Amino acid sequence: MPFHRLVALRLSEWISYFLTVVPPRSRRSFVELLCGCLMSPEGWVTRALSSISLRCHWTTYYKLLERASLRTQALAITQVRWLLQSLPKPLIVELVVDDTMVLRHSTKAPGAAIRFDHSHKHNRPSYVLAQNWVGLALTLRTRSGKAISFPIRLRLVPSTGNTHKLKIAGALLRAFIPHIPIPVRLLTDAWFMRRRLLLPLLRQHGLQPAGQFIGQVRKDTVLLRDPPPRTSQRGRPRIYGNKYTVEDMAALPTEIVSLDLYGKRQKVRLQSIIANARFLNGHPVRAVWSAIYDEKHHRWSSTRLYLASETDLTASEIVVLYSNRWQIEPIFHNLKRWWGIHNLWQQKRTVLERWMQIRCIAWSMVQLLAETLSEDFPMTAVAPWRIATPVTAGLMAQWLHLQFLRVPFWKGYDPKSGKFQCPTPAFWADTDDPPRKKAA
Repeated sequence: MPFHRLVALRLSEWISYFLTVVPPRSRRSFVELLCGCLMSPEGWVTRALSSISLRCHWTTYYKLLERASLRTQALAITQVRWLLQSLPKPLIVELVVDDTMVLRHSTKAPGAAIRFDHSHKHNRPSYVLAQNWVGLALTLRTRSGKAISFPIRLRLVPSTGNTHKLKIAGALLRAFIPHIPIPVRLLTDAWFMRRRLLLPLLRQHGLQPAGQFIGQVRKDTVLLRDPPPRTSQRGRPRIYGNKYTVEDMAALPTEIVSLDLYGKRQKVRLQSIIANARFLNGHPVRAVWSAIYDEKHHRWSSTRLYLASETDLTASEIVVLYSNRWQIEPIFHNLKRWWGIHNLWQQKRTVLERWMQIRCIAWSMVQLLAETLSEDFPMTAVAPWRIATPVTAGLMAQWLHLQFLRVPFWKGYDPKSGKFQCPTPAFWADTDDPPRKKAA
């Protein structure tokens, strides 16, 4: 089967799946918006609509984004279910929470405020005018065993009020975990390793299994021993044991192993112990002290401390699993540089998040096309100088732009069945604009 027909079949099936949560009256316009995102790498709504053959006036699509009938959360939940059905079902799902900033020039942008920049770049001040996005990514494995992350939901931190990053991250977990039928493991950095975020995750709610976490914490995090056994003496028994001191940690056995971390083989120094975390009210965790050897400068990096709620995991497994958290950073980079997040502009925060969600769905479709159809990808037609290299989502997006530009996707939607049939090359010959009503 030709490659363009394979792509058309996949897109028809996937887009039809998302139409079930879109109101029937808005489905045709939603199809055009989503397909416009697939064709255009820029974030402006006008650029997305300029990439396809339109059926309605421009204002129709802006009204669709502004209406509350198109639910952003319903689209995100449908995206999670679609990904779990499209890829092999794992034993445990990995969720990654992190935040990123998008620089702005205007204070009128939703959520724009003076914020501290943690990147510490030399050509940028410490405080910048920016929007702060809290993102949730879903990490799954393809049939070849490769781990790949998809952006599920990005929420904007308001510039005023008491809604902060930690509260938004907790709301994202509460909204998505009940819709995932398999156990969940949260991967996060040191900023989100807080009690109010992790303790609700560890609790079991009804038939939903309790979640797990792996994250980096400060090296001076208080770790405690088990409390001493109860005695017949008067007074309350001790809840916590003695604190692990620096001397106790230095006396732990050390092992040096070679692990595949961050895209290459690296030598890692490990120390681990099972202890009780004080900031988690004494919940047992496995603490791992890790350092990576720098082959270029011939020295060990600074020691990092990781905590995992799954105490049966080994130190090597915890370090390898935590390295999957880094995949959300390339997601932010690709969304900013190649998918137009820095060009997103709406007057209201809810409308901006809705348009961001449609962009995330389109990027996930491009990623999944690149992973599932990489063997048949026509590399010679897109980038002949990259033959024998992996097919990336950027290459797939470039091929879509070349093949589907100015296609009338609105003709592929059947209102009677509610299904979408992606146009094929035989259908592209008739690309005339729809007849307009004559003026009275």
